[in-house]
Amino acid sequence: MTARSEPAGAAWVRRLFFVLALLYVIPFWTVRYLPTTDGPCHTYNAWVIRQYGNVEKYPLFHQYYEVKLLPYPNWTDHGVMALLMLAVPPLVAEKLLVSGYMLLFLGGAWYLAGSVRPGERWPAFLAFFFPYNQFFQFGFYNFSIGVALYLFAVGFWWRHRDQPNLRFAAKINLLLWLCWFSHVLSLILALLSIAVLWLATLRRESWRRHLLHVPILLPQIGLPLWFFRALGSDTVPVTKSYRDLLNFLVPPQVLFSFSEVQRTLAAAVAWGLLALTILTLWRETLRRREGKWPGPRPEDAFLLLVALAVCLYFFAPEGMSGGYLLTGRLSLFPYLLLIPWLAPRLGSRGRAAGITVLVVAALVNLGCLVVWYRVLGEEMRQFVAGLEPVRPSSRVLSLLFRRNTDALDVADVLSHATGYVALEKGLVDWDNYEATLPYFPIRFREGVQLPQLDGVALGPGSMRVRLNRLAIDSVYTWKMPANELLRQRLHRDYVKVGERYGGELFERRSYRQGARDGG
Repeated sequence: MTARSEPAGAAWVRRLFFVLALLYVIPFWTVRYLPTTDGPCHTYNAWVIRQYGNVEKYPLFHQYYEVKLLPYPNWTDHGVMALLMLAVPPLVAEKLLVSGYMLLFLGGAWYLAGSVRPGERWPAFLAFFFPYNQFFQFGFYNFSIGVALYLFAVGFWWRHRDQPNLRFAAKINLLLWLCWFSHVLSLILALLSIAVLWLATLRRESWRRHLLHVPILLPQIGLPLWFFRALGSDTVPVTKSYRDLLNFLVPPQVLFSFSEVQRTLAAAVAWGLLALTILTLWRETLRRREGKWPGPRPEDAFLLLVALAVCLYFFAPEGMSGGYLLTGRLSLFPYLLLIPWLAPRLGSRGRAAGITVLVVAALVNLGCLVVWYRVLGEEMRQFVAGLEPVRPSSRVLSLLFRRNTDALDVADVLSHATGYVALEKGLVDWDNYEATLPYFPIRFREGVQLPQLDGVALGPGSMRVRLNRLAIDSVYTWKMPANELLRQRLHRDYVKVGERYGGELFERRSYRQGARDGG
């Protein structure tokens, strides 16, 4: 069987996989606002890029922001959405982006599985439990796209490693550069993975051709060297114990975003992977006993990758060069790299039974996702509705006294939801964290006086109203208690102009008077 050949009857499995992949974009299109944490901020900044030259309609964008046209990571989602916004509204552009990510992620899992085990590709159905992971729900769009591209990059290198010609060099470098512009971690992990696979497949009879991979991949070191030189390589140590890290990894808690049902699904995924791993090893043991075992196969190098991914998870820092949550992100990779190695050889009936179980479980997961998205989408709709009275081309700050919906135990999805109104009305959103960091394309201009908001995210009642009043035209509070002391402090300089669903909008008195006078 060649590297690309498939067993008889595989066509229906492939069609089933891609039909299910198309179904997995449904949750995005059942809501008006996507319930992610940072997604609104990415969409807002893509709109700033799109409208940067439109000074007449959006004067504050050019006044407060600048676009850094440097080869930073995190360009992918901004650039793609800005281009899509030439043809569709921002909210549609965001949904097209994440729909593309979903298909790219699942397609990457299928492609990698087919590159390694073309005859046992069906375990790729396990990948359906991973794309709606915790970090995607955090709104880390670039990282998520980077993981999908990582799967394609590793799969492409493995599939074509014996033909290191110019065409191969152009394609693998393009894939790796796409990884870079999505997220620095995806490029670093792709290069490490390829290096391990390269060493594991080095043979005496083909070492000259094998060495060609070194100059082919050499161009990939330039951008990381520039990035780490510009931002430094300072690290943030991990504060969790090894026991806590193990409990997060097994079962994969990174799959938990909404409710306890997902913890059950994560445990089921872990048990399923363990069962298929044991079956794969058992089949190899039987072959050895029967004298049919030819020795370690090239694809067994993926077990080395799994071991490397586990080591990186336990021993990597929590953050580096300004990035953070590194260990949690790394917890995805041992599972994603184990899937293409699996080869339980269950026979046609066993394979059909395994696929049926995984498809049914994936459909149950999809149904839960639709329900959760609709609940959280309604929460976001109510939050955004309270901002409706805010004046265009003003500066706004949102203070959230409650961040999670009552219906579900979820990660915060309201943190940056103000961005959806800010892009529509051309506001400066002081919660635009991206513009304060050195690795995003949008920055606050030098000389812009930022409000002093230390501690406000976790303690909104601590906002210093009088100190910041000249920089903040409107303050939006969400679920502020009636007896909150901040309410009294706000009334000294602001007047309430709207209230809806627990959201209250306050406008600075002097700004309100100036707006009435046309100033």
